Amino acid sequence: MRGSQPSSFLVYGALISVQVLFGINYVVSKVVVDSFPPLVWASIRIIISSLIMLAAALLFRRGHHPTGGRKFFVPLIIFALLGTVINQASFLVGLHYTTSTNSAVLNTLIPVFTLLIVTLRGQEPLTWKRTVGFFLALGGVLVIRKVEDFSFSNTTMIGDLLTILNCLSYGFFLSYSKKFIEENDRVWTTTWLFIYGSVGLTAIAGPGYLTFQWPVMTPMLVASMLFAVIGGTLLTYFLNNWALAYARSSAVALFIYFQPIVTAALALVWFGQEITARTAVSSGLIFAGMLMALAQPKPKEAAQPVAVES
Repeated sequence: MRGSQPSSFLVYGALISVQVLFGINYVVSKVVVDSFPPLVWASIRIIISSLIMLAAALLFRRGHHPTGGRKFFVPLIIFALLGTVINQASFLVGLHYTTSTNSAVLNTLIPVFTLLIVTLRGQEPLTWKRTVGFFLALGGVLVIRKVEDFSFSNTTMIGDLLTILNCLSYGFFLSYSKKFIEENDRVWTTTWLFIYGSVGLTAIAGPGYLTFQWPVMTPMLVASMLFAVIGGTLLTYFLNNWALAYARSSAVALFIYFQPIVTAALALVWFGQEITARTAVSSGLIFAGMLMALAQPKPKEAAQPVAVES
């Protein structure tokens, strides 16, 4: 199912689009979770996304459904747990029990965990340029996220540990699901990931549904919900999975470091916030680190045959 290899421009463009959508989604999701319990909203969002994705798959990819039986459906259970259920539940509940600063800083561990996992598995080589690039970008993110405000305490410990679990879970997903996504139709794979994920998240959100009361549906809330489903879920997950089929797992994770730059740009455009020296320095570190980490190694020149005198 891998097919022809798209250009790096398209793959990286998809990954940048994911970060832009996530950046906007952070803003609109705040509107939604002010009216919905976080886990209940996560469940509703993934159920709606599943239905839309299933309709699209049946309409456009009906004849492309994988026929692997258990080889297709059993691994999806694990991938849905890693990339949707544990990932989303740990992040949302963790955010509730920790500070926003701690959450932002700890989420920078996703690329680090991913790089560590793919290296230990022998999935990707660890070069000095990639290592330096990763830590330059990490340094830039920690600068913009104000790492000096980070603090461990008894009151945030549960939230911090859940946030770390979220990072580790997603790192395993990016590493272990890559080959599976390469070999299967991306639309159907994403559809079934959503369906399995909706079952898991709904089970976790069950107690919340018992006391949930539907909020007043204002135009702002409806618009925010629509974007969270279409832009923040359907497009982000599909584009991320599509790119994962053609890019290194560590490269997909690395683009998460682009999010703070997107957030700063959105703050400039929407709220008129000035770009500070801190933002400029951190953005420079992120861009430099990403360029180093994403640079393709030069192919080794073929050895020239040595002439032997007779």
